[in-house]
Amino acid sequence: MNPETGASPARLFFALWLPPEIAQRLHRQAGGIVGKSGGRLMREESLHVTLAFLGEVPEARLPELQAIAAGLDLPRVPVRLDRLGFWKHNHIVWAGCSETAPELSALAGGLQRALLPAGFLDAERAVTPHVTLLRKAAHPGELPALPAQEWTAGEFVLARSWRTERGSTYEPAARWPLR
Repeated sequence: MNPETGASPARLFFALWLPPEIAQRLHRQAGGIVGKSGGRLMREESLHVTLAFLGEVPEARLPELQAIAAGLDLPRVPVRLDRLGFWKHNHIVWAGCSETAPELSALAGGLQRALLPAGFLDAERAVTPHVTLLRKAAHPGELPALPAQEWTAGEFVLARSWRTERGSTYEPAARWPLR
């Protein structure tokens, strides 16, 4: 339930949450970009890589969704964020991968395939691993180099999203280990 409004259903997604030290470095780098592009800086504690966006899910289906996630046996995956980019169509500055590790694509695909039969997704979608750093940004011009940020993801999370007057808020609702 949305802690600010008490509303249902929940907007949900599965993601890899960034380790705090990597989130801090990316947040700091994004803070340097916001000065020339404007936009809204994402909160450091909410930086993540989305694996599967579910949209609105009735609260009554959360136990079923959590049971599916808990039943998965998915491997740990290497993540390497080594470039910054800007998507003009949605005004987002992001950190992403020059090359996506096959293990990361396989993790997202395995998760999505497990969600399809229960109707939580209508199709499997290719994942473009990225971390949204700024929303509503004007074109930032040439972006600085991003020193590679690497880690091995040891868990995946089910996260909730809701909108406030300050923008979207994201919060992990449940976590499962990767083997």
